[in-house]
Amino acid sequence: MSRIFLLLACHLTLLLAVSCSHAGVEKNAIYDGGSFELYPDSIVRGYRIYTASGLRAAESGRAGECDSLHRTVAYSSAGRMADALFAAALADTSALTVADVRLAGAFLRPEESMAALRAEVADGCIRCQDFPKISDIGCWAIAAWELYCVTGSRQWLKEAYDILTASIRRQWKQPSGRVVPLVCGQVARIDNPADYYPDWMTAMDRYQTLALEVNVSQATASSVASRMAGELNLYAEHEHQIQFAALRSAINDRLWIPDGQRYGQYLYGVYYPVLSAVSDSRANALCVLDGIATAEMAEDLVSAMPVYRDGVPDVCPQINPAAGSCSPLTQALFTLAAAKVRNPQAFVLGVASLMNMAVDGNLTSEWPAVVCKGFFGMDFTPDGIDFRPIVPVAFAGDKTLGGFRYRDAVFDIVMHGTGDRIATFAVDSVSLETPRLPASLEGRHRVDITLSGNDLPEPGVNIVERRDLLHVPQLRWSDDGSTVEIMDFDPEIRYSLFVDGVMTQVLGAERYSLPPSEPSVSAIMPSLPGGLTGFSPRSHVYAPGQSEITVLASSVIPRRPPLHLIRDRRTADGYIELAARHNTRITCYANVPAAGDYFLTVGYSNGSQRDALRTLSINGRDVATLVCPSFHHDDWVTVRPSNTVVVSLQEGPNKIALTYISGTMLLNRITLLKKVH
Repeated sequence: MSRIFLLLACHLTLLLAVSCSHAGVEKNAIYDGGSFELYPDSIVRGYRIYTASGLRAAESGRAGECDSLHRTVAYSSAGRMADALFAAALADTSALTVADVRLAGAFLRPEESMAALRAEVADGCIRCQDFPKISDIGCWAIAAWELYCVTGSRQWLKEAYDILTASIRRQWKQPSGRVVPLVCGQVARIDNPADYYPDWMTAMDRYQTLALEVNVSQATASSVASRMAGELNLYAEHEHQIQFAALRSAINDRLWIPDGQRYGQYLYGVYYPVLSAVSDSRANALCVLDGIATAEMAEDLVSAMPVYRDGVPDVCPQINPAAGSCSPLTQALFTLAAAKVRNPQAFVLGVASLMNMAVDGNLTSEWPAVVCKGFFGMDFTPDGIDFRPIVPVAFAGDKTLGGFRYRDAVFDIVMHGTGDRIATFAVDSVSLETPRLPASLEGRHRVDITLSGNDLPEPGVNIVERRDLLHVPQLRWSDDGSTVEIMDFDPEIRYSLFVDGVMTQVLGAERYSLPPSEPSVSAIMPSLPGGLTGFSPRSHVYAPGQSEITVLASSVIPRRPPLHLIRDRRTADGYIELAARHNTRITCYANVPAAGDYFLTVGYSNGSQRDALRTLSINGRDVATLVCPSFHHDDWVTVRPSNTVVVSLQEGPNKIALTYISGTMLLNRITLLKKVH
């Protein structure tokens, strides 16, 4: 009995100690995220309390071999939890990713960052798949540029520029999208397509989407290449800038949602792409950070982007309910975007959610990036470090970065006050008019930044409840393709009919008939009042009469049936082998009734283990690249569609040629469909 009493007494004492500590240290929460509360010294999740001292104890002895900056730089503030998370991040010596280098690796671990970027290069280019993913060359470009700004190494600048421009040239040779100059490709970071794309999409469908993130990456790469060329005094600076401006304009014209004040996820649909209204938080944040959005658009975007109370979802609404909703990298990019547009509410939400995530595992680059580039507003340029800090009242108190190494100097940077306007900026007690640390400084210096305490604007933040995407409507088309029935029709849902890419009407019943004599491409998109939308099913092609033109491989002469790949001669007669040693260039003719633009698709089979690429020429002029990927080894019979391209044809016969680039394929047919507009 006495033993039980003693145990109960100890347990009660422990509860009182935790309760007193919680009451004494955590009276006023900095931020209430619903599932967590952030205090200066702790984070509370329900009945669990994570303290700064506990994090320090857990991290003691974890630091391994790392460069000298790790052992010297330190962050201290009025919030000990923030300090502990910063120390924990620097103690983690995990291998750096390209995203890590972009965020903080360049100034925290420059030598390792250079090695990490070089590891992503093969044959002089950033690693890239021909199909279906497109590499994130924009992230690599930003990381490489910041590494140059931090180190000042001209040798690295020249090396990075050569790699970047070779990579840009390679990607520009890939198939263009149906909306010039937007480029197609699956987002490289997506491992599970179900997290980002509807179930009906094949790999080719995903590849042919015109994704916001893919095009922002391409535009950013051109922008950085222009800056690098300028530093190297090369004439190509203007050329890269033209490419950037063209892509930026197309992104803002075709992917911006005016009513939503943000960008859509991607344009999808083989013929007339429609815009997915799903919010890709990471890609939207990149539009702010990488200069795609105008200043006004950027401010509206950060305020309007749907976020949860406890964090920023990777996509919203959720496409795959089973997927993780929020990632640290998305939080960091959103938080830095909020700092750039001076949105304190969004900044506080981003900081709090990132700190909450950091408790579960060290964020090697995300949290240091928010401290240095967010609170301190550090911007690394070829000439030095510019400062544009932001400190909301919720994070009041002095902040110090001690032992911060930059080129040949070491800085102890102390920031006082709140706001986003600098009252005084002093180096070694000498006031400077411009808040910049020149790259020429050497030795150790003390930097004092005093903020004016000005009131920050209150543009707000769009906090929404967690929600899943509307399901894709189940459609049944009649045998002649002229009538559709919505099998799971719901009168509460708005079904918008898109014909040839234009929204024409809202369907008020489960059945609808297309005009009997006009060819068209239809898509039906579901939505609910309030802006919640879903994906359309695969576009439906209605081609009555002879409106779709097909050139069969069996009509091409001369030819040789691929009997070594397809043993049945009758089946083999329907194919022509296009390989490296024979039929490297094959021509045929298509007779069209009227001049204009046409959608062209090649039907092919590919049983090899290599993607096949062909240059498409029309009437003697190279116009596009066709991608014919392999799906199943030794399957040379199943006919699949290549990517679809838009070609201009003249009335009457047109010469079509396919020229070998790589891989073996069997040509089955070429299909042409007139483009309406």
